[in-house]
Amino acid sequence: MPHIAYLFLRWCPGVLGLLLRQKLYPYLLRQCGRGVLIGRFVDMINPRAIALADNVILNDGSRLDAGDCGDDEAGITLDKGVFVGAFTALTAGPGRIVIGEGGNIGSRCLISAATDVLLAEHVLLAGYCSIGNPPGTASGDEPGQKASPAAAAGDTTSIGRGCWLGLRSHVAAGARIGEGTIVGAHARVIGSLPEFAIAVGRPAGIKRLRP
Repeated sequence: MPHIAYLFLRWCPGVLGLLLRQKLYPYLLRQCGRGVLIGRFVDMINPRAIALADNVILNDGSRLDAGDCGDDEAGITLDKGVFVGAFTALTAGPGRIVIGEGGNIGSRCLISAATDVLLAEHVLLAGYCSIGNPPGTASGDEPGQKASPAAAAGDTTSIGRGCWLGLRSHVAAGARIGEGTIVGAHARVIGSLPEFAIAVGRPAGIKRLRP
């Protein structure tokens, strides 16, 4: 697709823009399912390594960067019914990002895959959450902090089915969160949390277990 046509599609407002992007973006992407909706000013870097299943929604200003992933596998995979909020950034490389069915990623979140980041089905992130190590940090929290042993070993960052992450919470690279766990607002997860826990604090500790 010519660059000027891409810029027009990226800008085009209203229902017309949604329809044009729905019809033409499948030619850019590795996979694009039925009912995919892509808002205005959505940036896609290396779209041939981005796979979107049915009914995925990318809100205005979101950014999907598949890095330098080749044709052998997708750098970013969004399963059926995933919602990505406005101005949220997903950055793959060297790890992959996989978000399971029904995942809901709030506005202005950041997922950075220095190692593989796997979100199971129906994970919910409130606004301004971050997962992985954003550029310029060692642990994904504050510049100059030592990376967690899991991150240093290149372990996968995984968040279990049905987990909720509160506003501005952070999950460091290599951390693992069990199914059904709730992480409180502003918490920071640097190790592992069991299933069906409620965790708060920096670093996050278990407050109690859910029934």
